[in-house]
Amino acid sequence: MATQPGLAPMNIRQPGPAAGANDLEPIEIDFAEPEEREERDDKGNLLSIEHPDGSITISLDDNPLERAEGASGGDWFDNLVDDIDADELSRISSDLMRGIEDDLRSRNDWIETRAQGVKLLGLKIEMPGLQGATDGAPVEGMSKVRLPLLLEAALRFQANARSELLPTDGPVKIRNDDNNATLQEGQMANALERDLNHYLTSTASEYYPDTDRMLLMLCFGGTAFKKVYFCPIRNRPVSETVDADDLIVNNDATDLANAKRVTHRIMMRPSTVKRMQILGAYRDVELGTALARRLDPLQREERDQQGISQESTNPLDRDRELYECYCELDIKGFEHKHKSKVSGLEIPYRVTIDVSSKEILSIVRNYDESTKDLPVAKKSFVKYTYVPGFGFYDIGLLHILGNTTNAITAAWQIGRAHV
Repeated sequence: MATQPGLAPMNIRQPGPAAGANDLEPIEIDFAEPEEREERDDKGNLLSIEHPDGSITISLDDNPLERAEGASGGDWFDNLVDDIDADELSRISSDLMRGIEDDLRSRNDWIETRAQGVKLLGLKIEMPGLQGATDGAPVEGMSKVRLPLLLEAALRFQANARSELLPTDGPVKIRNDDNNATLQEGQMANALERDLNHYLTSTASEYYPDTDRMLLMLCFGGTAFKKVYFCPIRNRPVSETVDADDLIVNNDATDLANAKRVTHRIMMRPSTVKRMQILGAYRDVELGTALARRLDPLQREERDQQGISQESTNPLDRDRELYECYCELDIKGFEHKHKSKVSGLEIPYRVTIDVSSKEILSIVRNYDESTKDLPVAKKSFVKYTYVPGFGFYDIGLLHILGNTTNAITAAWQIGRAHV
């Protein structure tokens, strides 16, 4: 207590410091401008932004505002079509359809030759002409029998190849060339051989009849293909034959690796397309009614030889024609980067297009993530060659025996007409 002059000590009292005042902590005031706050998921994708004025930026279509570099929002081989702008999809579809039409025109002569060769096989039963020239025969009653030279040579090759490539106990043979191999390595090799043979003979029940059919077309036309891929519907690896007519490649290409585009033409039931959409392999978009398929001369001749009528006129019964194109693209939003800068390099993709609607159903990366710095396309097709030819499509018995079969058949028919 302090005293003042002229005042008694008891008249004025001044309070001392409050109890515990020295225990208070200092308050810090931040005068800096408020900053934006970002919310990201565990993959680094930007989900929302809170601005200094209190407003918030969010996405209305459930997609991130910005994807983390190198991230697609899912697995590496997921369908990217929903993450690509509609205008960009339209551009890709138009460019690919024009390119595929160019590839089809480049092999018109090959298609015509193959169509004539199918007729030379003589698989269709033809009755003798009874109406003279109006029936296509120059002489009334002229025989239409065809020399079976080409068919006999093709069947002989198929039989020999079948016995070598498709034995009853399985096609896989494994040999370990390591001179210092242990007993355990030998047992593992035998187990792998048994497992693969069981898979190809029992699980993949389509492998044997499918390969057998391929051998006939290989020797006949000179070229055949196998497509090896993982089927999302069967949920297992598959190795299936692709007819050379349905693998569209520009005839100027030297091999599959150097082709600008490799297009697999697929005829798929509408129910199968819907299953692929449900599984997420295809984009869930309305495709409309499937258009009637445009048959090339080879397809028409094959149907005629087998006695198959034209496609059903009921649109609901038509299969959808799809183009599965293996190509290189520079897609906006998924550009290739080198040293953190857009390089402009076109990189491998697999694009599936519905031919009737021109809608893109899927766009999938066709290279492994480990090669993303300099992408290398995955190999999905295996080419089998009878005799190497001048272009992409090779030489078969059709080209070797076709003219001979045609000439002897004509002489044979004329000779029988005079008998």
